[in-house]
Amino acid sequence: MNRSEDSLIAIARRRERLVARAGAHRAAIAGTFFELQEPAAIADRALGVARFLRAHPLLTAAGVAVAAVALRRPGVLTLAGRALAVWRLWRTISVRSSRRSA
Repeated sequence: MNRSEDSLIAIARRRERLVARAGAHRAAIAGTFFELQEPAAIADRALGVARFLRAHPLLTAAGVAVAAVALRRPGVLTLAGRALAVWRLWRTISVRSSRRSA
């Protein structure tokens, strides 16, 4: 064999190793993706609930009030008051930050 044939054989062998390595990487990525599907689905559902609650603040407040009355515990009422205060603070901050960026 001459030098160019040796070089082509070396290139073909290197290509085979790279293709095998890429296949192993693809398999590892697929396994990781499979493991993350369930946590991602849970996070997606939680974000959906958060978006719904954000889009319907009166419904959220009514739900908290109903829960507070149903449970009739002073701690629940305190928690509801704090949640309302945090929500108002968040709204104020988000309105001010949107004014700055505009």
